[in-house]
Amino acid sequence: MILEKIRQAYPHLTKSQRRLADFIVSSYQEAAFLSAARLARRLDLNEATVIRFAQRLGYAGYPELVQDVRALVLDELRTPGGVVGEPAPEPAFLTSLGWQVQALRRAVSHVTPEVADQVASALRGARRIFVVGEGLACHLASVLASGLAGQGLDAWAAPVGAEGLASVLARLGPGDLLIGICVEEAPEVARAAAFARQRGVHTMVVAPSAVCQAAQAGELVLTCAATDTSQGEAVGVLAGLLGALVHVAASLDPGRRRRFALAADAAIRALRGE
Repeated sequence: MILEKIRQAYPHLTKSQRRLADFIVSSYQEAAFLSAARLARRLDLNEATVIRFAQRLGYAGYPELVQDVRALVLDELRTPGGVVGEPAPEPAFLTSLGWQVQALRRAVSHVTPEVADQVASALRGARRIFVVGEGLACHLASVLASGLAGQGLDAWAAPVGAEGLASVLARLGPGDLLIGICVEEAPEVARAAAFARQRGVHTMVVAPSAVCQAAQAGELVLTCAATDTSQGEAVGVLAGLLGALVHVAASLDPGRRRRFALAADAAIRALRGE
């Protein structure tokens, strides 16, 4: 997929090539209909730079790159609800829910079966899971950690702030999984993911863009593909992706979930003195 290719190549791109990458990631619906010459003019670049950018991503040339961009747009259009029409004459809350559903469908269309399998494998194989958030995402991190722990996984939300996060990073070891969540640029999450990978720990990042710092630092990345400039759409889509992670965790080992539920039941009875 074009967005994943850009994410992986991004650290090695030139300044001009990063401008192209940023434009395609944020405006691929527009890029799908631009020739190499028009794209170059759009970004005030040389056409040869556009061609070299395509080749840097592994394409024979720009036509092959734009074909993948168009395929991405077509996948979104094939997804039910992917085409946004005129606003429906309904209450604002329902209209907002409709936009949120469409945003989540766009995000889902960007998750390949390979990535979906990798997500399940990462959760299944994790000895311990530490969830890190920054800014608004701190609250989402707590919700995800609680949801995963409720399925019997050894999952914890990292404390807020550098000192609390450092105490988590110091405990990371083989078999652990670090999940980073960000709503906007999150340098602390990015540095935590990079640190974890240096220690051989698997990392998963849920982010609004494939080229943000945290996504660049992650090993496995899920992007929310938000199209507006506010944080509202991103938060809603991220919450949907996190809910899916909890659902996947619940389906991986039903026996573990039942054992955990029984143990939790026994603990509650003991606390009540029953």
